[in-house]
Amino acid sequence: MQRIALSRSATVGYVAALSTRVSAPEVINLMLRKLFATPLALLLSLQFGCYNTYNITLDEMAKVQEGGESNAVEITTEEGEPVVVSENTKLGVTTTGGTYRAVSPFNFTLTGAQLVAPDEDLLLGRDEIASGNVKLVSGTKTGLLVAGGVAVIVGAALFIALTAEPEKGFGEQ
Repeated sequence: MQRIALSRSATVGYVAALSTRVSAPEVINLMLRKLFATPLALLLSLQFGCYNTYNITLDEMAKVQEGGESNAVEITTEEGEPVVVSENTKLGVTTTGGTYRAVSPFNFTLTGAQLVAPDEDLLLGRDEIASGNVKLVSGTKTGLLVAGGVAVIVGAALFIALTAEPEKGFGEQ
């Protein structure tokens, strides 16, 4: 029986090589890295999916310039849904070029001619802004992300437990 050893390559990943030999624990280590790396990459890419993004008109965005006494303002989206903007809400604008620029709630000035956001060192002409955006945390998406992470961890533990050889200890041959 011919043994095939695995070596790592920075650009390709894992490549079969006959020139070097790798011990069983190292092969298991490489398999586990691959097993955890794929779901981890998937979960990290889903991090951007935990928000519901709503488009708002610039007139509605102007209402968020000052938070009032409660530091929360209710505005209406372009679809007609009411949303509450607080200090922790992600607020921003999309330029006519398609670039998203973040704006701190209650700390910007939107006049008839321009948007000035000192926290972000941002100065945009009103004609350069396509729309305003509000991003609110989605409980459903966040819950699914957490449940997916738990499922990956439980699945990995089950995989390790079910594929382990019962007669040999770790590192024994």
